[in-house]
Amino acid sequence: MKKSRVAENLFLVLQLGISMIVPILLCTAAGHFIDKKFGTHWMIPLIILGVLSGAVSVWTLVKKELAAARKQQEDIPEWQKKAFGDKQNTVTDDYDDDDDSDSMIGMFF
Repeated sequence: MKKSRVAENLFLVLQLGISMIVPILLCTAAGHFIDKKFGTHWMIPLIILGVLSGAVSVWTLVKKELAAARKQQEDIPEWQKKAFGDKQNTVTDDYDDDDDSDSMIGMFF
């Protein structure tokens, strides 16, 4: 059974969000604990550390997903690329020709 592309994208966005928020929350909790226990002011530096580690985590995940998408694109046989040209299932063009999604993108940017 083929996975739904919408479900894959939804899970990827969910995974990106979790990968960003978890380090921030953990570092915030650790900073709060250290501040209460020892009377220091480590919360802000640890929040910054959490944001940076979350960003690195998201960056690695996005790089991995893009590499997998490029590999999938390279696995398409040459005859199929020639037969379908640019209308082949690409990373950014997964919609029908009747869909005006290209013109709708301009509404959001």
